[in-house]
Amino acid sequence: MVKLSVFTVATPDLTPDQLCREAAAAGIEGIEWRCKETPEAVRAEPPSFWGNNRCTIAPGAGEAEIAIFDEAARRHGCTPVALAPYLTCGDIAGTEQVFRLASRLGTPMVRVGVPGYDRSRNYNELFEQAVDYLTEVEPLARTYGVKALVEVHHYTIAPSASLTHRLISRFDPDLIGALYDPGNMVHEGFENYRLGMELLGPYLAHVHVKNAGWLPAAGHPNADQAAGLGGIEGDPLNPAAFVCGWRPVASGIVPWKQVLADLHAVGYNGWFGLEDFSGTYDTVSMLQTYGKQMRAWMEEL
Repeated sequence: MVKLSVFTVATPDLTPDQLCREAAAAGIEGIEWRCKETPEAVRAEPPSFWGNNRCTIAPGAGEAEIAIFDEAARRHGCTPVALAPYLTCGDIAGTEQVFRLASRLGTPMVRVGVPGYDRSRNYNELFEQAVDYLTEVEPLARTYGVKALVEVHHYTIAPSASLTHRLISRFDPDLIGALYDPGNMVHEGFENYRLGMELLGPYLAHVHVKNAGWLPAAGHPNADQAAGLGGIEGDPLNPAAFVCGWRPVASGIVPWKQVLADLHAVGYNGWFGLEDFSGTYDTVSMLQTYGKQMRAWMEEL
C-alpha cells in the first residue's frame, strides 16, 4: 500500500486542522510539518510557501502551540512523518531543539542542515564542515529517537544521490538517512534514478514528490533554437540561457511513473511526501489530485 504524506510548506493557506482534514479526505495519511519561526510582521502578509505559512510550527513551540498540531493530526487520523526546519549546518543547539520538538510530537524524522554551494568556498572545506556537524548530530538522533535527513537539494553540497551518499555513508543509516528529491534534481544533480537509489541503499529514508522544468530565457536571441523551434541562431557567440521553474507533478521533467517503478524495484517502502510549488491547483485540489495520481500509478506496478 502506498504511504502518502504532504509537506506543509506546500499548503500555506490552511491551518493545521484544515490541512489534516483535507489530507485525510484525499487519502493522504502522513504529515510533514514545516518548522520555522514566523515573525509577527510576516503573519500580516498573504499566505505563501516560505512566508506567512499557516501550517508552520515554531522550533521553540510551547505546549499550547504543540497541542494545536498534535491534536489536529490525532483528530483526523494523520501520522506525523517528519519535521522540516531550516537548520544551518553546525547549529547543534538549534538541531537539538528541533529533535526535542520531534520527540514531543512523536515525529520520527527531522531534516538537518547542509552547507550551500555558490562557488565562494571550496567544496572540500564545506564537506568537512558537514561531516563534523553530522558527527555531532548522530548521537543526538540516537538520544531523541529520530532519524536525521539530509535532503538531496540543488545549490548545496548534496545536490545528487551520489554526493549525498558520500556525505552520509560513514554514519549509521538507522540514525542518518537521505531525503530523495527528484524534483530538486531537475535544477541540479540529475543522475539515473535507479542508480542513485541503489547507491543509497539503506540510507534511502524518505521521498519528496514534485516536478520542475527548463525553458529558454525570454528575449534571448537564440530562444527559438533553444526551444527546438528551428530557424537560425540569432547570435552563435551568445550561449542560450535557460530558466528552471516548478511544474505540477505530471507535467515536468521527472518521469514519475519511472521513478516509482525504480523505487519499487529497490524495495522502498517509506513515505512519499507531496511538495508541489507550481501553484497550478488550489490547495485542496492539489491534495486530491496527488492522492489519485499516486494510487493509480502505484496500482500499475
